[in-house]
Amino acid sequence: MKALFDFLEPQGLVFVGFLVMTVSLARQRRKVLACLAGFLWIVTGLVSCTPFASWLVSTLERPWEPVKLDSLEVCDAVVCLGGGLEPSRVEPTGLRTKGGADRLFCALEMTRRGKAKALVLGGGGFRFHDEHGSEAEAGVGWITSWKLTEVPLHSLGICSDTHDEALKTAALAAKQGWKRIALVTSAYHMTRSKATFEKAGVQVVPVPCNYVSQQMRQERPYWFKTPDVNGYGFAEAWMHEVAGMWVYRWRGWL
Repeated sequence: MKALFDFLEPQGLVFVGFLVMTVSLARQRRKVLACLAGFLWIVTGLVSCTPFASWLVSTLERPWEPVKLDSLEVCDAVVCLGGGLEPSRVEPTGLRTKGGADRLFCALEMTRRGKAKALVLGGGGFRFHDEHGSEAEAGVGWITSWKLTEVPLHSLGICSDTHDEALKTAALAAKQGWKRIALVTSAYHMTRSKATFEKAGVQVVPVPCNYVSQQMRQERPYWFKTPDVNGYGFAEAWMHEVAGMWVYRWRGWL
Protein backbone atom coordinates (compact mmCIF):
# COMPACT_ATOMS: atom_id res chain seq x y z
CA MET A 1 0.00 0.00 0.00
CA LYS A 2 2.83 2.39 0.87
CA ALA A 3 4.51 1.72 -2.49
CA LEU A 4 1.24 2.48 -4.26
CA PHE A 5 0.94 5.82 -2.50
CA ASP A 6 4.55 6.62 -3.45
CA PHE A 7 3.53 6.43 -7.10
CA LEU A 8 0.48 8.64 -6.46
CA GLU A 9 2.60 11.43 -4.95
CA PRO A 10 4.11 14.13 -7.25
CA GLN A 11 7.52 12.45 -7.62
CA GLY A 12 5.84 9.13 -8.46
CA LEU A 13 3.44 10.71 -10.94
CA VAL A 14 6.35 12.39 -12.73
CA PHE A 15 8.23 9.09 -12.92
CA VAL A 16 5.21 7.20 -14.29
CA GLY A 17 4.25 10.11 -16.56
CA PHE A 18 7.62 10.12 -18.36
CA LEU A 19 7.41 6.35 -18.80
CA VAL A 20 3.92 6.60 -20.32
CA MET A 21 5.06 9.42 -22.60
CA THR A 22 8.09 7.41 -23.73
CA VAL A 23 6.03 4.34 -24.61
CA SER A 24 3.29 6.37 -26.28
CA LEU A 25 5.68 8.41 -28.42
CA ALA A 26 7.66 5.30 -29.37
CA ARG A 27 4.49 3.60 -30.56
CA GLN A 28 3.73 6.67 -32.67
CA ARG A 29 7.25 6.42 -34.13
CA ARG A 30 8.10 9.92 -32.97
CA LYS A 31 11.65 8.90 -32.25
CA VAL A 32 13.16 12.22 -31.23
CA LEU A 33 10.45 13.03 -28.72
CA ALA A 34 10.42 9.43 -27.50
CA CYS A 35 14.17 9.59 -26.86
CA LEU A 36 13.79 12.89 -25.01
CA ALA A 37 10.98 11.52 -22.83
CA GLY A 38 12.98 8.35 -22.24
CA PHE A 39 16.02 10.35 -21.21
CA LEU A 40 13.95 12.35 -18.73
CA TRP A 41 12.44 9.11 -17.38
CA ILE A 42 15.92 7.66 -16.81
CA VAL A 43 17.15 10.83 -15.09
CA THR A 44 14.04 10.95 -12.91
CA GLY A 45 14.53 7.31 -11.98
CA LEU A 46 18.19 7.77 -11.13
CA VAL A 47 17.42 10.75 -8.91
CA SER A 48 14.31 9.50 -7.13
CA CYS A 49 14.72 5.70 -7.11
CA THR A 50 18.46 5.11 -6.62
CA PRO A 51 21.30 6.45 -4.41
CA PHE A 52 22.86 8.20 -7.42
CA ALA A 53 22.03 11.76 -6.29
CA SER A 54 23.27 10.98 -2.78
CA TRP A 55 26.51 9.71 -4.30
CA LEU A 56 26.91 12.99 -6.20
CA VAL A 57 26.68 14.94 -2.95
CA SER A 58 29.12 12.55 -1.30
CA THR A 59 31.75 13.55 -3.88
CA LEU A 60 31.56 17.08 -2.46
CA GLU A 61 31.64 15.89 1.16
CA ARG A 62 34.34 13.24 0.90
CA PRO A 63 37.34 15.67 0.85
CA TRP A 64 36.25 16.95 4.26
CA GLU A 65 36.63 14.36 6.96
CA PRO A 66 34.79 15.03 10.24
CA VAL A 67 36.79 17.17 12.67
CA LYS A 68 37.44 16.00 16.23
CA LEU A 69 36.72 19.12 18.25
CA ASP A 70 38.74 17.98 21.25
CA SER A 71 41.93 18.06 19.18
CA LEU A 72 41.16 21.45 17.61
CA GLU A 73 43.21 24.45 18.76
CA VAL A 74 41.36 27.37 20.30
CA CYS A 75 40.25 29.94 17.70
CA ASP A 76 39.67 33.65 18.12
CA ALA A 77 36.22 33.22 16.61
CA VAL A 78 33.98 30.71 14.88
CA VAL A 79 31.94 31.84 11.88
CA CYS A 80 28.71 29.94 11.27
CA LEU A 81 27.40 30.40 7.75
CA GLY A 82 23.67 30.82 7.22
CA GLY A 83 21.24 28.24 5.97
CA GLY A 84 20.13 26.69 9.25
CA LEU A 85 17.25 28.88 10.36
CA GLU A 86 15.01 31.79 9.51
CA PRO A 87 13.12 34.37 11.54
CA SER A 88 9.47 33.56 12.22
CA ARG A 89 6.57 35.57 13.58
CA VAL A 90 4.48 32.52 14.38
CA GLU A 91 6.93 30.14 16.09
CA PRO A 92 7.17 30.54 19.91
CA THR A 93 10.96 30.73 19.66
CA GLY A 94 10.90 33.47 17.03
CA LEU A 95 12.71 31.30 14.50
CA ARG A 96 12.28 28.16 12.40
CA THR A 97 15.10 25.67 11.90
CA LYS A 98 15.92 24.30 8.44
CA GLY A 99 18.07 21.59 6.90
CA GLY A 100 21.35 23.31 7.71
CA ALA A 101 20.62 23.74 11.44
CA ASP A 102 23.55 21.42 12.22
CA ARG A 103 25.81 24.36 11.36
CA LEU A 104 24.52 26.42 14.28
CA PHE A 105 24.65 23.53 16.73
CA CYS A 106 28.21 22.71 15.66
CA ALA A 107 29.32 26.31 16.20
CA LEU A 108 27.62 26.39 19.59
CA GLU A 109 29.33 23.13 20.54
CA MET A 110 32.68 24.73 19.73
CA THR A 111 31.97 27.59 22.12
CA ARG A 112 30.71 25.15 24.77
CA ARG A 113 33.99 23.25 24.63
CA GLY A 114 36.02 26.45 24.79
CA LYS A 115 37.30 26.14 21.21
CA ALA A 116 36.22 29.63 20.12
CA LYS A 117 36.35 32.96 21.94
CA ALA A 118 33.58 34.56 19.87
CA LEU A 119 30.65 33.41 17.72
CA VAL A 120 29.76 35.06 14.40
CA LEU A 121 26.48 34.31 12.63
CA GLY A 122 25.85 34.87 8.95
CA GLY A 123 22.80 34.25 6.81
CA GLY A 124 20.34 35.88 4.50
CA GLY A 125 17.30 38.09 4.89
CA PHE A 126 13.62 37.23 4.83
CA ARG A 127 10.77 39.49 3.74
CA PHE A 128 7.72 40.06 5.87
CA HIS A 129 4.79 42.24 4.82
CA ASP A 130 6.13 45.35 6.55
CA GLU A 131 9.86 44.76 7.09
CA HIS A 132 12.83 42.45 6.54
CA GLY A 133 14.04 39.82 8.98
CA SER A 134 17.62 38.63 9.40
CA GLU A 135 18.64 35.02 9.94
CA ALA A 136 21.67 36.13 11.93
CA GLU A 137 19.69 38.45 14.20
CA ALA A 138 17.10 35.74 14.84
CA GLY A 139 19.90 33.36 15.81
CA VAL A 140 21.57 35.91 18.09
CA GLY A 141 18.23 36.63 19.78
CA TRP A 142 17.54 32.94 20.38
CA ILE A 143 21.03 32.19 21.68
CA THR A 144 20.89 35.19 24.00
CA SER A 145 17.44 34.40 25.40
CA TRP A 146 18.35 30.76 26.02
CA LYS A 147 21.81 31.72 27.37
CA LEU A 148 23.45 29.08 25.19
CA THR A 149 26.92 30.59 25.24
CA GLU A 150 28.99 33.06 27.24
CA VAL A 151 31.25 34.21 24.39
CA PRO A 152 30.58 37.49 22.55
CA LEU A 153 28.03 37.23 19.73
CA HIS A 154 28.37 39.02 16.40
CA SER A 155 25.82 39.28 13.59
CA LEU A 156 26.81 39.80 9.97
CA GLY A 157 23.34 41.17 9.28
CA ILE A 158 21.64 40.36 6.01
CA CYS A 159 24.09 38.71 3.60
CA SER A 160 23.24 38.10 -0.02
CA ASP A 161 25.52 35.08 -0.46
CA THR A 162 28.65 33.32 0.82
CA HIS A 163 30.87 35.95 -0.81
CA ASP A 164 29.06 38.67 1.12
CA GLU A 165 29.54 36.70 4.35
CA ALA A 166 33.25 36.42 3.57
CA LEU A 167 33.67 40.17 2.96
CA LYS A 168 31.80 41.10 6.15
CA THR A 169 33.81 38.57 8.14
CA ALA A 170 37.05 40.02 6.78
CA ALA A 171 36.03 43.51 7.91
CA LEU A 172 34.95 42.25 11.34
CA ALA A 173 38.13 40.21 11.81
CA ALA A 174 40.29 43.25 11.01
CA LYS A 175 38.33 45.35 13.49
CA GLN A 176 38.53 42.73 16.26
CA GLY A 177 42.10 41.71 15.54
CA TRP A 178 41.23 38.06 15.01
CA LYS A 179 43.95 35.84 13.54
CA ARG A 180 42.62 32.29 13.88
CA ILE A 181 39.04 31.83 12.65
CA ALA A 182 37.08 28.60 12.41
CA LEU A 183 34.59 28.26 9.55
CA VAL A 184 31.53 26.10 10.12
CA THR A 185 29.31 25.05 7.24
CA SER A 186 27.88 21.96 5.59
CA ALA A 187 30.54 19.57 4.32
CA TYR A 188 29.25 19.74 0.74
CA HIS A 189 29.51 23.55 0.88
CA MET A 190 32.96 23.74 2.48
CA THR A 191 35.12 23.69 -0.68
CA ARG A 192 33.50 26.81 -2.13
CA SER A 193 33.17 28.52 1.25
CA LYS A 194 36.80 28.06 2.29
CA ALA A 195 38.09 29.24 -1.09
CA THR A 196 35.79 32.28 -1.00
CA PHE A 197 36.88 33.30 2.49
CA GLU A 198 40.56 32.91 1.65
CA LYS A 199 40.09 34.97 -1.52
CA ALA A 200 38.59 37.68 0.69
CA GLY A 201 41.71 37.57 2.86
CA VAL A 202 40.41 35.43 5.72
CA GLN A 203 42.46 32.33 6.48
CA VAL A 204 40.11 29.84 8.11
CA VAL A 205 40.19 26.53 9.94
CA PRO A 206 37.51 24.40 8.23
CA VAL A 207 35.03 22.66 10.54
CA PRO A 208 32.64 20.74 8.27
CA CYS A 209 29.34 19.39 9.57
CA ASN A 210 25.81 18.58 8.35
CA TYR A 211 26.85 15.54 6.32
CA VAL A 212 23.76 14.66 4.31
CA SER A 213 24.72 11.91 1.86
CA GLN A 214 23.91 8.31 2.73
CA GLN A 215 27.46 7.30 1.88
CA MET A 216 29.11 9.70 4.35
CA ARG A 217 26.55 8.90 7.05
CA GLN A 218 27.44 5.25 6.47
CA GLU A 219 23.84 4.31 5.82
CA ARG A 220 23.07 1.24 3.78
CA PRO A 221 21.22 2.63 0.75
CA TYR A 222 18.55 0.87 -1.25
CA TRP A 223 19.83 0.27 -4.76
CA PHE A 224 16.31 0.69 -6.12
CA LYS A 225 13.18 1.91 -4.36
CA THR A 226 9.89 3.58 -5.14
CA PRO A 227 10.26 7.28 -6.02
CA ASP A 228 10.77 9.71 -3.12
CA VAL A 229 11.70 13.37 -2.80
CA ASN A 230 15.00 12.87 -0.96
CA GLY A 231 16.89 12.37 -4.18
CA TYR A 232 15.70 15.72 -5.51
CA GLY A 233 17.11 17.42 -2.42
CA PHE A 234 20.48 15.74 -2.98
CA ALA A 235 20.44 16.71 -6.66
CA GLU A 236 19.57 20.31 -5.83
CA ALA A 237 22.42 20.58 -3.31
CA TRP A 238 24.93 19.13 -5.78
CA MET A 239 23.77 21.32 -8.69
CA HIS A 240 23.77 24.43 -6.49
CA GLU A 241 27.38 23.87 -5.47
CA VAL A 242 28.63 22.99 -8.96
CA ALA A 243 26.90 25.99 -10.50
CA GLY A 244 28.09 28.15 -7.61
CA MET A 245 31.71 27.18 -8.24
CA TRP A 246 31.40 28.17 -11.90
CA VAL A 247 29.77 31.52 -11.08
CA TYR A 248 32.25 32.34 -8.31
CA ARG A 249 35.21 31.58 -10.57
CA TRP A 250 33.70 33.73 -13.32
CA ARG A 251 33.25 36.63 -10.90
CA GLY A 252 36.75 36.22 -9.50
CA TRP A 253 35.54 35.33 -6.02
CA LEU A 254 37.65 32.16 -5.83
